[in-house]
Amino acid sequence: MYQYCYSQFKLNYMKTIFFTTVISMLLTITSCKSKEQKDAEDYMNKINKTVKENSPASTEDNQKPKTGSLNIPQDMKNILGEWRLVKKLRDENGNHKIDADEENAEIKSNNYMKFNADGTCKFEELMDGTYEIITEEDGRKKISIHDLQGTAYPFSLYILSVTENDLVINAIMGGGSQFDIYKRP
Repeated sequence: MYQYCYSQFKLNYMKTIFFTTVISMLLTITSCKSKEQKDAEDYMNKINKTVKENSPASTEDNQKPKTGSLNIPQDMKNILGEWRLVKKLRDENGNHKIDADEENAEIKSNNYMKFNADGTCKFEELMDGTYEIITEEDGRKKISIHDLQGTAYPFSLYILSVTENDLVINAIMGGGSQFDIYKRP
């Protein structure tokens, strides 16, 4: 009987030590994990602070959609609203004007643009962004478009004319020029 009691005592003692060890290990792992998480958070905060300090202010502004009203030149107020591309023409001679022979060489394309008074826009059906109208030194009106990450649209877009129902844009890219003719949908 003494042997039986001793073996029971020893078994309970071993169980107690085992569970105490397991609990101690869990507590240690949990506290280490919390310390690692805190260290990782501190490291990421330092990186974000460094990036903010070393980034130009304009980048941050371009990443956020603009709010409020955009300063649109009086002769460009008709640009606000939705536009559907109806005709695309190649500027064969590079003079940035639509010539009679170019008018017959239509390129098939489908595009959509929407310009809002707050400086936000939607272009090419699926891209949201911001825009502003800039008057160049030569008097031409340029539409500067950026996506929501601040990346500039790759073409230079110049407004040739805008009326209540028609918008003609001269898109200039690295190797040439084209005309995009839009109408209200």
